[in-house]
Amino acid sequence: MKDGEAYITGTLKEEIRSILTASGACAVGFAKAGPVDSSEWDRFGEWLSRGDNGGMEYMHNYPDLRRDPRLLLEGAKTVISLAFSYNPAKWRHKDSGNIAAYAYGKDYHKELRRILKPAVREISGKFPEAHFRICVDSAPILERYWAQKAGIGIKGDNGALIIPGFGSFIFLVEIITDLAIEPDAPASGDCGHCGTCRRACPGNAIGENGTIDCRRCISYLTIEHRGEWTLPESVATMQTAEGRNTIYGCDICLRVCPHNRGVSPSPIQAFTPSEKMLSITATDIQSLKNDEDLRSLLPSSTMSRAGIEGLLRNVGFSGSLGIEESPRNR
Repeated sequence: MKDGEAYITGTLKEEIRSILTASGACAVGFAKAGPVDSSEWDRFGEWLSRGDNGGMEYMHNYPDLRRDPRLLLEGAKTVISLAFSYNPAKWRHKDSGNIAAYAYGKDYHKELRRILKPAVREISGKFPEAHFRICVDSAPILERYWAQKAGIGIKGDNGALIIPGFGSFIFLVEIITDLAIEPDAPASGDCGHCGTCRRACPGNAIGENGTIDCRRCISYLTIEHRGEWTLPESVATMQTAEGRNTIYGCDICLRVCPHNRGVSPSPIQAFTPSEKMLSITATDIQSLKNDEDLRSLLPSSTMSRAGIEGLLRNVGFSGSLGIEESPRNR
């Protein structure tokens, strides 16, 4: 008994963890559902107030839900945090243009939900009265906060969550449930603060406490940002050699991180890069005319998130990747 609550502990708790680990998760942890700590919530608010979210205005939405995940599921008592590796076995050649490794495989939103549904059904068989909500970027929740709270990893200076032994090329998923599962101890320690990620970031986007100024971040600018880049700091970032060599997203701060050295490739087949994804070029992107072309070139890929206009903007900016300069940028 803790705080007057009868928790699922011992063998039953570890059975739940084992079922979820068997689905492919490299880490599974449990945290008591409740309001986000004031210090973390204040940091999030300060990040928004500085405008570091760039054009992601949706980050202002649903503050009550984001602050307290119990509002996402009636009677919620536990946040289960899971990590899935997407560390690639093979990388694109840099001369072909940079594409973030998380996009090498199939769309993780769909794949992780598909992977987890059978596991949740198995747990439901043991607890038929329980309810679950799988969150794969589908709910306003501070996922790295809850992952640390559940004890599965620590946050690096670049804001990425680091899973011991598995690094930071990982997807995070939350399962909110009304099962009261004994919480794990929160993660402690830090990444070591070697400064490598800060020094490597082309736009100097990495701030204090693992915060990112999206206006200076190649990943945000080539994925989430809509329209042309107009802010001086954004244009300057995309005019760097790394910015010019980017098709979609950025892994620079992850690839230089010591915690990613010697990490085994992801065992999840859906995240194994196809030869097509490894060989796509800026010229292929420039050939796109409509959504059908995009779906044909990038089936089941998260790269469609940027849309045709975004991808064309990325490869056409100031003659990046050796492509003739786009007329709209002359």
